Amino acid sequence: MNKILIPAYCIMALATAHQASAQDGRSVRLAGLRKYAQVVTGDYTVPAGASTSGSVMVLRGNLDIYGNVDGAATAVLGDVVVHDGGRVRGGAVALGGRVVNEGGSIMGVVKEVGPTHNRSTVSFGGRPRTTLGSLISAFIWLLVLLLVGTIVALYMRDYFKRTVEVVTNESGKSLLAGLLGGLISIPAIVAIVVAFAITIIGVFFIPIGVAAFLIAISGIAMLGFLAVAQVAGIAIAGKRAAETPAGQELQFLYTGIIAFSALWIIAAVFTWFPLLGTILRMFAFSVTLVAVATGFGAVILTLWRTRARKNSVATA
Repeated sequence: MNKILIPAYCIMALATAHQASAQDGRSVRLAGLRKYAQVVTGDYTVPAGASTSGSVMVLRGNLDIYGNVDGAATAVLGDVVVHDGGRVRGGAVALGGRVVNEGGSIMGVVKEVGPTHNRSTVSFGGRPRTTLGSLISAFIWLLVLLLVGTIVALYMRDYFKRTVEVVTNESGKSLLAGLLGGLISIPAIVAIVVAFAITIIGVFFIPIGVAAFLIAISGIAMLGFLAVAQVAGIAIAGKRAAETPAGQELQFLYTGIIAFSALWIIAAVFTWFPLLGTILRMFAFSVTLVAVATGFGAVILTLWRTRARKNSVATA
């Protein structure tokens, strides 16, 4: 049976091969597989620190990668295993086996074909998501939000309170304004690029202008999210006694931030269970997106009304 499957699988593998330029001593030269630098029968290992000069194919064995494969990595009737520190600069294909990423990097198509499975995805070189890594990321974001929230609550208190009031009293209008503001920001970036590109000197300032605009948008989104977190904290914690109004506001803000972060922490805990972890991440992302959009719109409305109030006072 294998004698029938191997030629068929080899033909399929040619579609994922990269142009080869060398051949190793253990290689087997096959006329139909010239696109591979190495074609090896049996288990084969690319050791740590080593780098192939092209694509590698293993027939009837596993391909273990600890080093660098400068091309496609293919196993026929075996597995492709990319270990921690390993890198595949092309596709990873297992025909009659599996592609297993144990902490390495794959920059191309990941394809598995077998009697009971046929899977094809695209990898952009990122490491596989791990439970520990996801938890660390979630807690780092929690600490960042707590720090930024503290700074905003202490040094932007008046403006922050006005934004919180808008979120509380006009959440629907804030969400709509946030969605419209997000859509308008795309052509706004284009307008900035065009405005700078009118003159030769302005071309050099395009990156600065775009970066400044993105920083401003990110700041507005962060401020808005914190306002929504404050409102959520009030709803969750309720009215509690505090020594100072500022202390009570910080309690509400911290409660809301922890509540939103808890969604991501729970999703991170179930990273080891891909299906459930993905569902939980999608839920956390959806809730966070709505919160950011609502807060973004609340900040825009607050800015607009503050400016209109100042103009009316100046006119009077």
